[in-house]
Amino acid sequence: MNQKILVLALLLVLSAGGVFAADLTLPTSDGPVPVTVLVYMLDVDEVDSSQQTFTANVFLRYDWDDPRLAHQGEGPVIMGMDEIWHPHLQILNQQKLWKTFPEHFRVFPDGHVSYRQRVWGDFSQPMDLRDYPADDQVLTVHLAAAGYSLDQVELVASTEAKHAISADLSVTDFEITGSEVVVEPFSPMDSGPGIASIRSSYFASRKVGYFVVKVIIPLILIVMMSWSVFWIDPAEGGTQIGVATTTMLTLIAFRFAIDASLPKISYLTRLDTFVMASTVLVFLSLFEVVITSRLAKTGRQERAMLLDRWSRLIFPGAFVVVTVLALS
Repeated sequence: MNQKILVLALLLVLSAGGVFAADLTLPTSDGPVPVTVLVYMLDVDEVDSSQQTFTANVFLRYDWDDPRLAHQGEGPVIMGMDEIWHPHLQILNQQKLWKTFPEHFRVFPDGHVSYRQRVWGDFSQPMDLRDYPADDQVLTVHLAAAGYSLDQVELVASTEAKHAISADLSVTDFEITGSEVVVEPFSPMDSGPGIASIRSSYFASRKVGYFVVKVIIPLILIVMMSWSVFWIDPAEGGTQIGVATTTMLTLIAFRFAIDASLPKISYLTRLDTFVMASTVLVFLSLFEVVITSRLAKTGRQERAMLLDRWSRLIFPGAFVVVTVLALS
């Protein structure tokens, strides 16, 4: 008799375990399971053009309904990641991220499931730098439901936050001008129907004040320094060549400092065009010095002076044209 009671008790335990066993299959639905996604940009710490990344602090929230999880409790029940079905949303452009909230779900009495997480770290972001330093960039947080087709999971943008970005941001060299959310299929191989994904984009405009004060104005002064050779007597060729050579070397060193803030791109930015054109003008001023020095040494002083007088007009005029074309 005792053995029968033990067997019956064991069967009851096993059956109870079957009732509460994790069911990781898709919730029953007439179509794809709708999952509401909220991406809220808490802060942008830095935008690194040279590394093609940005560092941000992002709040994420996912919500969906699973009637199988309805319960009689008075409030939400905490459940683990491996206890219930969830859409396995992945941030596609993440690099190094740290999560600050516990990894669990809140299951409400009606079967509504909510996941909340705050992540901080680096996101990869390809950038078009042709207009640098007056460029506009788009900072993106791209999520996809890994392993689920479009007829299984449907991602829906949350309408809870009208502007999903904080008013005060830490980034100093960019201004965030707006944001948008786009729901579209994502196909890693650019073929096939793809998987459900949602992309939150934040439009950023680079502030040019730093570059005007720290880069463009000093560069203009360096180029203007090279024009001083046109007011030096052509007979003093050594002094002229010394000034022109010093200006050329200063400009080259300045160029290396600018390149440190950019990746190794195959095209020219606006600033590259400006610096390169300035370098050419400084080189031409050095070439002009060589010519006038040669003329002075061969007894053609008047011709050398005439060339200097013309250069006082031509070089500044050409530099104004270059500046307008490159930076406007």
